[in-house]
Amino acid sequence: MDFRYAIFDMDGTLIDSIPYWDRLVPEFLRGFGIEATAKLNQEMSAMSMQECGLWLKERFELRSSAEDIVHALCRDIGRHYAEDILLKPGVKEYLTYLKRQGIRMCVATASSVELGRPALERNGILSCFDFLVDCGMVGVGKSSPAVYHLAAEKFGTQASECVVAEDSAYALKTAKKAGFQTIGVYERSEPDQETVRTYSDRYVKSFTELL
Repeated sequence: MDFRYAIFDMDGTLIDSIPYWDRLVPEFLRGFGIEATAKLNQEMSAMSMQECGLWLKERFELRSSAEDIVHALCRDIGRHYAEDILLKPGVKEYLTYLKRQGIRMCVATASSVELGRPALERNGILSCFDFLVDCGMVGVGKSSPAVYHLAAEKFGTQASECVVAEDSAYALKTAKKAGFQTIGVYERSEPDQETVRTYSDRYVKSFTELL
């Protein structure tokens, strides 16, 4: 693979945060006396935080505003970003390697840059990135390539010169179809590893394989 710019997903790719996200909305809904179905997280997987808040309000007829729902979810998950969540294997070493090669890097997340920043800083990798962008900045989740195009635009380049590293099948498909090079990273919570492999120019169990 030949690339000058690298766009990294955050949750499930750089940091091991998916177990925390899997518990987040079911625990939030339990506060309203609602038991979430097993498919709930899957239904929300392609949404931005803003889309998630609106969907939850409408789906469960919650009295809280979509903005208040997002605020509550961010508050609850934010504690884990600040205190608990760790890097996935090989992340720091691979980012350090790319930086030595002169590769410019950024984060493009479906959650929130303000949520993720403390975890990236606490784990010692925030300084590796030129900037952080999230789906809230473009108004759509990663079923659209908008956040990847925003990252390429901020780099001052085009899709073909960028690699996108992702753990989720739908996001890799989005990036690949938009003309980006792709690295698929194994995440135990992603059931569709066949699609991950299909839309990955390189598929790895962890970033240690790229060193």
